[in-house]
Amino acid sequence: MAPFEEEEEFVPSIVEVVEEEGKSLEVAEGLKKEGNDLFKSEQYEKSLEKYASALLACPSTCQVERSVYHCNSAACHVKRGDFLEGKEECDKALDLNETYVKALMRRIACLEKLDEKEQEKGDASFGFSGDGPREERGSEAPAAEAGTAVAPAERASPKKANYLELALEDCKKWEELEPRNREASGKRSELEKKMKDRQEALKEEVMGKLKDLGNNILGRFGLSLDNFKAEKDPNTGSYSINFKK
Repeated sequence: MAPFEEEEEFVPSIVEVVEEEGKSLEVAEGLKKEGNDLFKSEQYEKSLEKYASALLACPSTCQVERSVYHCNSAACHVKRGDFLEGKEECDKALDLNETYVKALMRRIACLEKLDEKEQEKGDASFGFSGDGPREERGSEAPAAEAGTAVAPAERASPKKANYLELALEDCKKWEELEPRNREASGKRSELEKKMKDRQEALKEEVMGKLKDLGNNILGRFGLSLDNFKAEKDPNTGSYSINFKK
């Protein structure tokens, strides 16, 4: 009786693996092209589906290509006005390729739009550092990425997201990658001015409320803050409060 022989486990050769990955990438690139065509015809939902399928087909080793699919998905979300989802797709693109300038630019645009939405809600505290928690950048989750572009789950916006500061950080990275790009330096100056103006407006609002509170208390004694004048000592730099009727 012939001895039992175990079947040898099939192990593909390096050449076979490379060929298989090449075929998968070719399929993914074809899906991306279909997505691009749909995007041009303003069919953003269907375009998202093609990019999601491209991510499914594309080998995990092809990080540059995968970053492009995520960035293209972000463009679809932006067109649909879904700026949080667009930002998250840019996060994934930059996790895969941190020098991807187009993804940086697209994320800056998403962050500005998110900031505008918060300002429309009347929350003047958005856009500053303060002591509130900072929003963390996203990272690509392989187990969940396939469905990200097709049907993103509802996500709660961070309670205190410093969108302008995050956008400014991206502008500085953009300038590092393209030092001679005037658009990058111009956008940085624009964001810095916007943050400064908003801080000044907030400071004036706070000081006005404090003054009203002080006058309300002093008014009970027939006084107001106008009865007190702060004078700076030129020698010491300290202030003294003088009372006047």
